[in-house]
Amino acid sequence: MKIKTTHERSPGVILARKRVSVEGAVRRPLLLMVLLLFAGPAVGQTKNGTVVIRGGTLVDVRAGKEVPNTVIVILGERIERVAAEGKAKIPAGAQIVEARGKWIIPGLIDSHAHAGDYEGDPLKLYLANGVTTIRNPGGSVTLLRLTREKLESGKLIGPRLYFSGNILDGNPPVWTSSLLVDTPERARSAVNFLADQGVDFVKVYNNVKEAELAAIVETAKVRGLPVAGHVPRTMTMTHAIELGMTRLEHIRITGKEMLSAEEAEKIDPLPAGKREAMLWQRFALGSEKFRDLVQRLAASRVFLDPTLVTDEYFNASNIEAEKSDPNNRYVSAEFTQGAIQSFQNPLFQIPPELKTAAVEAVHKEQLFVGMCNEAGVRIIAGTDGPNMGRLLPGFGLQRELELLVEAGLSPLQALRAATSTAAEALGKEDGLGTLEPGKLADLVVLDADPLTAIQNVRKVRTVVQGGKVYEPGALLEQTLAEAQKKQ
Repeated sequence: MKIKTTHERSPGVILARKRVSVEGAVRRPLLLMVLLLFAGPAVGQTKNGTVVIRGGTLVDVRAGKEVPNTVIVILGERIERVAAEGKAKIPAGAQIVEARGKWIIPGLIDSHAHAGDYEGDPLKLYLANGVTTIRNPGGSVTLLRLTREKLESGKLIGPRLYFSGNILDGNPPVWTSSLLVDTPERARSAVNFLADQGVDFVKVYNNVKEAELAAIVETAKVRGLPVAGHVPRTMTMTHAIELGMTRLEHIRITGKEMLSAEEAEKIDPLPAGKREAMLWQRFALGSEKFRDLVQRLAASRVFLDPTLVTDEYFNASNIEAEKSDPNNRYVSAEFTQGAIQSFQNPLFQIPPELKTAAVEAVHKEQLFVGMCNEAGVRIIAGTDGPNMGRLLPGFGLQRELELLVEAGLSPLQALRAATSTAAEALGKEDGLGTLEPGKLADLVVLDADPLTAIQNVRKVRTVVQGGKVYEPGALLEQTLAEAQKKQ
């Protein structure tokens, strides 16, 4: 039985997922009937491919206002018109989605989701929770290409998928699934390989050195690709930005940035669980160094993807709480077992004497995010899932938005982190992130106002992706049946 283990602090990929054949699984007639019943969770489409969302309150995330009694006319996969009710002609034969008394937001984007390169990923859960797009920062480029083809052809139901493919790491790598970039020549070769495979960006990792990072950035710029990733442990966040990293995954502030050289040398090489607790235990958020770093992040216009929910998951939760989450019924026993193994990965283990510091680290990270937001740093919402419990697909992003609001963002700013700003980070703002004519018809109808309480993003009534209408209840029922079939 093959065990797949990947990324530091990437629970969706490091799940130690077991790839097993299900060809010999016992078929259960009743479950098969349920699967057939829900095989088409998209509401029946009209012959002319026109959908109209009528009467809801549009949440204009760009302008920061709500527009009541809005009509959105969708033709094919794109929005044709957005207008006030009474000023938009309803095309004959259009499929009508009544949204009176509801709120309409752009489809949500999970900017850090390690899904799509494992056949056991319950991708429909993303759609059921209003997540219409995911950005995978590290996984098998071959499997991700194949999954994207299935999603685009309609053979698979799930979110839009953008990805970096295999991560780039130095020698020794943290994970053997990485592409080794231990010389500038190999760095350039790796970037060109990934670019030729159709990736949307490249991701660097912990052990990349300065000369290789410079070569990665230079080559990626020629190929039109952003450079994202962890701040390598060999340098400061400030220097990584100076070299050209524009998307920062997690909050990876090295000891080199804030501590004495002696302390940094002792702590920076440690495994993540112990290292991050010890670093944040020593970080003084009110220091001049921290204020300078925040201003540097704001001035450089980088995107910061805090993934607070995954640190909450590993640092402030416990395995029993996550195992008992009732939403785990939507995933297979194999998926859950992989999640349990990730919790027990030595890389993430926190010594008992540092447990309090680890919990406090999550609070300090939130304070740091609040400082960044106040300074104008571009924050995007990602989860580092999927995993069990609070990190299940879609549910994890909803929790991340709540944590961002707790950190000091307004509900509107948190929504932007998962819509308009997230689209900019992808370089896809021309098609995603807001609800305007010409853009892709990705939207979510909510039962309650998300600007009143961000928790209302959990109250998903209807999801539209590329003009196709999905009912969350049907998606959840189908996902449940698929999970039960694999038990």
